[in-house]
Amino acid sequence: MTSLNVPVQMRFFDQDQYGHINNVTMLRYFEDARVRLTASPIKKDPDHGIPEDTTFRESVGELRSVVAHQSVDYKEQLFFRMDPVIVRTWISKIGGSSFTISYSLQEEDGSHVYAQGESVIVMMDPETGKSVKLSEDHKALLASLEDDVKYDHAR
Repeated sequence: MTSLNVPVQMRFFDQDQYGHINNVTMLRYFEDARVRLTASPIKKDPDHGIPEDTTFRESVGELRSVVAHQSVDYKEQLFFRMDPVIVRTWISKIGGSSFTISYSLQEEDGSHVYAQGESVIVMMDPETGKSVKLSEDHKALLASLEDDVKYDHAR
């Protein structure tokens, strides 16, 4: 069970005309967390030939990871402040050629959750533009970043 807490420093221009952090800006915060998660060094896994400090991003080589779907549920208004806000991020599902990254934009202690979301990432061959199956090694790398936390979708 692993999640990564990414502190995000708000910028004054992240606000909209109502004085709260704009909904599109929250997707940028999620993007920053997604990039950091896939670039996080993981522990050695000799069963899958994964050396110490390997990252998922390094392991895929020339393959591209593309966002196929995103969803965001806005829970509470977030107003500009000088203290960072936390994006908790983790892998929540691993499929054949895709995986899902989940996010919670929140206070460090979890006392307030401002937004939650998911991104479905598909692995793609850059030459053909077609999806590519995740190898067992890639699945093992992703599993080391997996967490079973779920969030309530606002529907």
